[in-house]
Amino acid sequence: MKISIKKYAMAATVLLLMGSCSKDFLDRVNPNKPVENIFWTKEADAQAAMATIYSPIRKQMDGYYGGYSGWQTMNRADDVWFLIGEEPFTWELINFLNSAGTAGSNFGDLYKGINRANVFFKNIDKVPMDGNKKKELIAEASFLRGMYYFLLAANYGDAPILLVPAGDDPEGTNKGSSPEAEVWKQAISDFKVAKDGLPVTRPAAEAGRVTKGAAIAYLGKTLVFTKQYAEAETELKALLTAPYTYDLVENFEDNFKNNTKLNKESVWELVYDSKFGSDNPWGQEEPNSVMGFVIPNFAGPAGTGAWFKLTPGISIVRDFISEERPAGSDSRFDKRMYTSFFWKYSDYETGLTDGAWFGNLSFDKLWSESMAKISANPELVYPDINGKQGRFLIKKYTNFFRNVSGANSMYDASNRDNDFRVFRFAEVLLLHAEACAKNGNMAGAASSLKRIRDRAGLANKTWANADELMKEVIHQNELEFFFEGHRFFDLKRWYSPAEMKQIFVNNKKQGAKNFQPKHYYLPIPEGEINTNTKIQQHPLWR
Repeated sequence: MKISIKKYAMAATVLLLMGSCSKDFLDRVNPNKPVENIFWTKEADAQAAMATIYSPIRKQMDGYYGGYSGWQTMNRADDVWFLIGEEPFTWELINFLNSAGTAGSNFGDLYKGINRANVFFKNIDKVPMDGNKKKELIAEASFLRGMYYFLLAANYGDAPILLVPAGDDPEGTNKGSSPEAEVWKQAISDFKVAKDGLPVTRPAAEAGRVTKGAAIAYLGKTLVFTKQYAEAETELKALLTAPYTYDLVENFEDNFKNNTKLNKESVWELVYDSKFGSDNPWGQEEPNSVMGFVIPNFAGPAGTGAWFKLTPGISIVRDFISEERPAGSDSRFDKRMYTSFFWKYSDYETGLTDGAWFGNLSFDKLWSESMAKISANPELVYPDINGKQGRFLIKKYTNFFRNVSGANSMYDASNRDNDFRVFRFAEVLLLHAEACAKNGNMAGAASSLKRIRDRAGLANKTWANADELMKEVIHQNELEFFFEGHRFFDLKRWYSPAEMKQIFVNNKKQGAKNFQPKHYYLPIPEGEINTNTKIQQHPLWR
């Protein structure tokens, strides 16, 4: 989305308050400010407004997929271990000690995106432009609003449904929550509008803007989350054939490198470009906001310019090594393991040359640099392999492909040039397999699972029944999407709270003993409860 992304920060500050302002008692318009009365006059205005709807989800620090609050919140399952001594809000969340007063909530940002979409819907008909293009823009805004409602339902459950700008709603900013089922319905409705109006492909200049394929993928995902498996299978199956050309890239690592962006596996990705914005990565929605990708600064090992806040969870290592590749393969373990983790190959297998990264630092050097923090976490003990202690660090989402010193530091713009792949075709395949398994379509489920397993270099496998297929779907989701923020939400739809707690205990997850049914959800923030007289906290949090 290289044309629009440059406009994100510039347009955002112009339009932040649109739709929430009442008329001034003098009823005057300042001609020097692009307020609602004089803004919606040309297609460029509509395109600039569209950029603001994307903004809350992709802000590099505090957006839902930003490296700080959103990223750390969504990765609160058992596949990631947060090191002692980092942000208090993170420690509370991952240990299930959080409350409505815990910081780091993205609740307000999600509604900021919804309100901007509603402002867009209110004003788009004022804009003189081609009717087909207008329909496409309405579909694009519908997708984004659907995405925000999807995230609200998945994270918070019950939530207010707002369909007009805040300033036009008779209830104003005071709005009660709708049941979770209604929030999911709204997401489905928005994704269906998006599906009907979005193009199958985009020109290169619009790379990163959502397409019909992205709308179908999210519609299918929402239907799986709401257990509407028959309709989900139909929607997801459409993405397996023409006119869609999605496929798995041969090399799993290409989903996480900066020179293989927007590849055939990318259903939707957030495009970042460090050429735009300032060198201050903490910038927010302002004309000179940084436009870079900063997650490597959080995920990278010590000694690489990163803050080193996270490591792999104990159970993800165990589950990766549980199935080795067939005899005679060019590596011992699942191919994805070599992209997911840094580790010293010669510790556990022969025939591979040990890697070196970040100015030719060996794994031993990375590990020794990281030990000061790791040693403060005595419960973090990886499984032995061939009698040798496991040693692993996070590689996925670091700048491992830049073999220069300090490559994970977000304070160097050259380190902020990667994209975030929000939805990969691998997820389409695994959601399709899940829907097929639930529908009794063994052949369809096995076919999609085989594509995932083949790319990972695993042996051919058969399953006797749908239950066995679902166990494999669960296992492959865990391995495929390690550290991509999927795991917590996957477990929620597969297991009851009691089952989920037992999984966390078995997997030696931090804070597992503290998990209660209420932790299925995030609480509505205390500040919202205090200012919105009609909203009520989620029933499990009351």
